[in-house]
Amino acid sequence: MSPHLDGAWDGRTPGRHSAPESLRARLADLAGPLTARVRTWSARLPEAARAGAASAPDQPATRVGAARARRRRRRVVLTTAALTVTVVALAYAARSPEPPAGRRPGPPAAAPTASAPAPTAAPPTVVPDTGNPALPGGPLLDLDQEPVPPSVSLSLLGTRDWRHWGGTGADSVQRKQRGTGEIEDPGGDRLEHNAGVADLNWTDGTPTAREEGTRAGVFQRGAGKTFTLAVAGSGDLRTVRLFVGAFSAGARLDVSLPGGHDPAVREVALARGDRFYQYVVHFRAPRGQRLLITWRALTVTGGQNDGVSLEAITVS
Repeated sequence: MSPHLDGAWDGRTPGRHSAPESLRARLADLAGPLTARVRTWSARLPEAARAGAASAPDQPATRVGAARARRRRRRVVLTTAALTVTVVALAYAARSPEPPAGRRPGPPAAAPTASAPAPTAAPPTVVPDTGNPALPGGPLLDLDQEPVPPSVSLSLLGTRDWRHWGGTGADSVQRKQRGTGEIEDPGGDRLEHNAGVADLNWTDGTPTAREEGTRAGVFQRGAGKTFTLAVAGSGDLRTVRLFVGAFSAGARLDVSLPGGHDPAVREVALARGDRFYQYVVHFRAPRGQRLLITWRALTVTGGQNDGVSLEAITVS
């Protein structure tokens, strides 16, 4: 369809907004002439009968003539009935289920869709264990030995508390500012030394606030001499690092918890020379109980300064 530029329709194709002629109207056009013809035949039948009677007035009324007249009437009636039935059938078949006036057909119903699966519940949040997962449970005691590094930061290792002995005299002690105070030292007769192999440093000490690196410590001469320390329990897992030495001596470290718990022991064989060690203790004890630490000289080679030394301890 191509409308002219001036909007006129050329009559050859239906316009864009024209509707095709309905089948009902076409059937009505076909049935009209047929119905009129049947009515004409019905009207002419009596006249033909009267004309026949008039053209043969002298012909006697016989049974044959009456039968012929009846057959003519029957044919006319049957023809009329057949035409009527045909027209009615075509009209019924062509009738479309048009919606009532004023109502527009709605959009077709959407096909049913499969319901979406229920959302999967989010997995529960897992809170990481901040303690050592290999050491759960109640009271605990574990002892290891690690090499002594060339530089040791007491501030980094002792997040809860730390102590250092020596540096400004045999009785001098440095502590962590605002430490927990859970390190216990009964004191005793000690001598100062500067023979350590690690530079000990800190940035949060008292009475010396900052130290870039010292190798000082304290020691005791002779076999049987002992350093005794303790760390208070809190119910949480704690890590203690102990920095000690042996001067031409055989020594033994004992760490224990009260209540019948088996102690942990490490021994150093007798040998000449100065040797230094780092011991790492993991423990857990309830409040009111303490971790006991004993570092003892078992034997010495016989030199004037043979014995055991103590440099530092940290708690985290």
